[in-house]
Order: sequence, then structure tokens, then C-alpha cells
Amino acid sequence: MVRLILATFAGVVVGFSTLVIHNAWPPVGLIFALIETAVGIYLIGSISGSRWLKLPAAIGWLAIVLRAGTHGVSFEILVMGNTTGNIFLLAGISLLVLVGLKRV
Repeated sequence: MVRLILATFAGVVVGFSTLVIHNAWPPVGLIFALIETAVGIYLIGSISGSRWLKLPAAIGWLAIVLRAGTHGVSFEILVMGNTTGNIFLLAGISLLVLVGLKRV
């Protein structure tokens, strides 16, 4: 149970850090954010020794990034609907699936 919570928290941390950097210095920030997503989820599974703990980490990443892509109370949005934001969402989710299915 503790490993599940820690994996989810690690996924949230990876999601937040990639969210902050993806639109900072286009296109370098986007490339770095995608690399960080893949490496972060892979390391969570590698350190825990379980492929199944990549799933809560991916769900944590997805929850943070999708919430940042929707309008908030004062209509702020962190993942914009431009090319960088669209590539970040599509490539990030694709990387989550690919890295999540990879064996440890």
C-alpha cells in the first residue's frame, strides 16, 4: 500500500515538473519534458522492481497534466492549445503507454 502511494506521488512530481518546463524554452523545454516523462516513469518501475507500479505513477502524471489543461476558477490554463501543448499531451500520453508496457 505504501509503495502504491509513493509511486502515485512520484508520478505527480514528474507530471508537475514536466508541466512547468514544457512551455519554457520551445522546443528545448518540450524535448526535455518528454525525456523526463519517459525516464521518470521508467525509473519508478525500475526502482520499485514492478511493472504494475508504473500504472499509478502514470495515472498521477495524467491527473496533473489533464487538470492543468483545463480552465481553472479564474480561467488560467497551464497547457495551452498551441502546437507545443498539443505535442506535449499527445506525445506524453504515448510515452506513458510505451514506457508503461516495457518490461522492468
